[in-house]
Amino acid sequence: MSTAMAIAAQAALTAAAAVFVYLLLRRQRRGFGTLEERATLRTLAFATSALQALRRGLTADSAARVLPEVAEQAAAEAVGLYDSGGILGFHSRSPGPAEAHRLHLGSEQAEVLEAQASGRLRLIRIHPQADECQLRHGVVAPLVVGEQPVASLVTYHVQTPDAAALRIAADLAELLATQLRLQEADQQRVALVRSELRALRAQISPHFIYNTLNTIAAFIRTDPDRARELVLEFADFTRRAFRSQGEFTTLADELIYVRQYLQLEQARLGERLHLRLQVDPEVLNATVPTLLLQPLVENAVKHGIEAARQGGTIEILAQDQDDECLIVVHDDGAGFRPPPAHSQGALANIDRRLRQVFGPAHGLEISSRPGHGTRVQVRVPKYRPGVRAS
Repeated sequence: MSTAMAIAAQAALTAAAAVFVYLLLRRQRRGFGTLEERATLRTLAFATSALQALRRGLTADSAARVLPEVAEQAAAEAVGLYDSGGILGFHSRSPGPAEAHRLHLGSEQAEVLEAQASGRLRLIRIHPQADECQLRHGVVAPLVVGEQPVASLVTYHVQTPDAAALRIAADLAELLATQLRLQEADQQRVALVRSELRALRAQISPHFIYNTLNTIAAFIRTDPDRARELVLEFADFTRRAFRSQGEFTTLADELIYVRQYLQLEQARLGERLHLRLQVDPEVLNATVPTLLLQPLVENAVKHGIEAARQGGTIEILAQDQDDECLIVVHDDGAGFRPPPAHSQGALANIDRRLRQVFGPAHGLEISSRPGHGTRVQVRVPKYRPGVRAS
C-alpha cells in the first residue's frame, strides 16, 4: 500500500466510523432497543476512543492496556489476545468464573493458534484445568492484516455464546485489526519519508561540492580569512545535510540551512547573486517538512541565476496569514519549464511530501517563464495534528 493510499484509507475508516455512530445515535433516539444494537453502538464508540495503544503495535504491554475495555465491550467473562507465538495478554472481568483460568491458559493454546491460522471465526471448547474455573467456551476471532491473520482475540464464556456474542467478538477483532493496519501504514509512511529524505540528500549536486571546494581554494590564495570562514560554513552545511533528521523541522532551522547554502554560492557567484529575505517573526516556529526550502533555493540558483547572463536576485518570503504560513521562493533569472507532476526530481519529491502530510491543497505552486524568472510558493498550516518538529 502506498503512503497516499494508506492515508486515504485511514481517513476513510475514521469518516466511516463517525457516520455509523451518527446514524446509530439517530436510531437510538427513535428507540434503540435490542442488546445487539446497543452493543454495536458501544463497539463503534470504542473504536474512536480506546484503541490508540495498538497504533504502536501489538505487544504484551498494548494488550494489557486494551483488554479491560475489550472485555467490557464484549460482555464476556474474560478475553485474551494471542499472536503467532502464543498468549500476549488475558483479562477477567471478575475474580470469580474466569480468574482461576489464568494459570492454565496454555491448555487451549494449540487450538487457538490453529483457529487463528484459518483466518475464520471459530468456537472452541474450554477444558478447565482447575475445579473452580467455570469457563466452558471460547470464541476465536482472528485479526487479519493484509491478507494474513497475525493475531486473534479470544472471548471466554460460561454459557454457549449466542449469535450476538459471536458478532460482537468478530466486530471487536476487526476494530483491533484496523488499528494494526493503521500502525502498519504509519510505519510504511515513515519508511517512505526517510527514503525520500535520503533521495533529497543524495541530490546535493557533486557539481556544487566541486565548485565550493574550488572557490575555497581560490580564497586561500587571495583572502585566507574568508577561506577559513567558508570552510567552517561548508563543514556545518554538510553536517546538517547528512545528519539523521526527523520528518519535520522548524522554518527557522530550514532558513539557517538555506543561509549557509547561499553564503557558499554567493562566494562563488559574487555580484551575480543577490538575496532578499523577508520573514515574519510569527512564523519562525512553524513546522515544515525537513529539506523543504534548500532544494527550492538550489533550483532557483541553478535554473534561474546561474543560467542568466547578468545573474539576478533570489527573494525568500515567509508571511503570517491567519492559520497558515505562506512561503515563497522567487528569482528573476532565466526561468524554466515547470516539471510535470509525475516527475521524479527534487521539486516533485517535495510536492508529494507536502500533499501527503497537509492534503492536496498544500502542494507546490510553480509559475515560470523563460526569461522572466520563477516563483515557487506553498501554504503550510500552522497547526496540524501529529505534525511537530523533531
